[in-house]
Amino acid sequence: MISQPKLSTQMKFVARLLKAVAGLMFVFTSVPAWADNQPAPVDVAKIMLTDVINTKCWFASDSLRTFNPDQIASLPFSPQSPANIFRTANPRQVDTDWYLQFCLENSADTSLKIYFYPGIYFSKIDLFVYSDASGKADPLPAVLPDFPDSIGYRTITLAPHARKTFYARLRFVKTDINNMDIRIIRDYYLNIFSKNFKLSATNNKMYYYIITGILLMMIFYSMAVFILNGSFEFMYYACFAFFMGLLFFLKAYYYKTPTWFNYYFESYLDFVILGLGFFFYFIFLGKFLETKKSFPFLHKLFFIGQIIILVSLLLFSYFNFFNDRFATQNLVESITKYQWFVTTVIFIVYAIVHNNKMLNYLAAGHFFLLIGSVMSMGLIQSRNKLNIPVSIWRDALFCFQAGVTVELIFFLMALAFKNRHDIIERTRERERLRLDNERKEFEKQLAVVEAKQEERNRISTDMHDELGSGVTAIRLMSEIVKTKMKGNTLPEIDKISSNANDLLSKMNTIIWTMSSSNDRLDNMIAYIRSYAFEFLENTNINCHFESAEYIPPTEISGEKRRNIFLSVKESLNNIAKHSKGEDVWIRVTIVPGSLEIEIHDNGVGINLQKLREFGNGLNNMKKRIESIDGRYAIINNQGTTTTITVPL
Repeated sequence: MISQPKLSTQMKFVARLLKAVAGLMFVFTSVPAWADNQPAPVDVAKIMLTDVINTKCWFASDSLRTFNPDQIASLPFSPQSPANIFRTANPRQVDTDWYLQFCLENSADTSLKIYFYPGIYFSKIDLFVYSDASGKADPLPAVLPDFPDSIGYRTITLAPHARKTFYARLRFVKTDINNMDIRIIRDYYLNIFSKNFKLSATNNKMYYYIITGILLMMIFYSMAVFILNGSFEFMYYACFAFFMGLLFFLKAYYYKTPTWFNYYFESYLDFVILGLGFFFYFIFLGKFLETKKSFPFLHKLFFIGQIIILVSLLLFSYFNFFNDRFATQNLVESITKYQWFVTTVIFIVYAIVHNNKMLNYLAAGHFFLLIGSVMSMGLIQSRNKLNIPVSIWRDALFCFQAGVTVELIFFLMALAFKNRHDIIERTRERERLRLDNERKEFEKQLAVVEAKQEERNRISTDMHDELGSGVTAIRLMSEIVKTKMKGNTLPEIDKISSNANDLLSKMNTIIWTMSSSNDRLDNMIAYIRSYAFEFLENTNINCHFESAEYIPPTEISGEKRRNIFLSVKESLNNIAKHSKGEDVWIRVTIVPGSLEIEIHDNGVGINLQKLREFGNGLNNMKKRIESIDGRYAIINNQGTTTTITVPL
């Protein structure tokens, strides 16, 4: 009775011992022999939304061309992660296929579907799972989630209480913005994760779109200038603004978006667009600054820059499509950008040395573009190692865009200066053409005047030589006849002699009027004085003549001289016939801009109410003076006063 319980206790102890041994045997038999050389498992059932497993993966790398799926499990995986691969992969890392080893387990009682996300940008994502049966890693079918931009994700399904070792083969897109960000995402969180991933760049996109809008306005402006002014160089600027705007728009629209077009854009198309933009910009600068005529050195510099861009684009395209190595392709891109850097520095120094205002505006803009480019290249080359606070200034593309924007502002200032300069030059040219036309017109008028003067001189000479001698001969012969006839002179002979004298006097007056050598004010005053004394000499009227001692050497046309003299002559003739006075005063006054002749007699005066007997003479005098823009006046003031005022 007593030994039975003791036996039962011993049996229980043995049973427990056997159970423990069996459990240990199960554990050791369920874990493969290589279990000591694998990453720690990640329990996907405990992941609520997403989990970053960068530190829970082991890494290996191999050549792009040597890959055997059967040997992936035997690669020398290491828990040490490659340097900077979680920030930005360097070109040597891009030229390598990367392999991951990670372990997932499902502690839940139901199967779980999760998504594997390695980061951006990967052109190849292949998953493998270790098979206990074959002792190899078998490929998993590439199951993509059912939503847009899904090529960066792969589906994994784990059975309940399962633990599996997975391998991933990754190949970077040929660009310099790659990085790993290895995540496990729960199926119900995938859509939200994808949207949040894009929303993380919303602020940057806003700036990109603003700058794209500014460049779009510059395209419209350049086309308007071309249409209105025919300035074809602005079509080159429109091409530059188009390519830069297209680059910024595509960068913003596809930012962190895993699509095949974005992979193609980031690996190849972005540099081609950038290169074409600068190609047209160099052409525009040459045309805008007229470098071929004004700045030959800059003309050669821009031409060399265009050749380098074309050669670089050809080499870049060759290495992109016919060579798997990204390092060589990236070297071509870097050298081209350094060439732009050197060209910009040379342009700035050249502008400073020449001190040309328009060059200075453009050089100031290029200085800020240079700063933005240096910051952008520094951020790219540093692979995000710089200790810069998280801000938009850590965005390499934004730094370049900021430089382009400031350069655009200074370009508009240079454009405004050039437009103002062109307006001034066009105004000067129009003024020069106007003055040239006026000079030609004046020369034509002068030639006409000279021809008239020559004709007047010829006529006056002919009249003096031909008619004058003939009339003088008639007068002399009439005097001879009168002498021979003595007291038996016929009245007709006296009339012939008198008419000959009168005709000779009138002819002398006409000759004096027509001769251009007499077209001077002092000559006219002297002639009037001489005529007045000679005319009143045979009358009972005393002549008094007053004028300034100094008469300025002013030219006066023959027409004016003739009308003034004939008016004075008519006035003296009326005084001799009708005044019954004893004295006449002729006063010549020269005031600034006009000549005034006042003729006054001390006779009976003129009856202004009865001008019939003087009607034709006075009217003719008034018409003559008014025809030369002068004023004629006659008043009764203790005799008759006649005033003639003529502008000089």
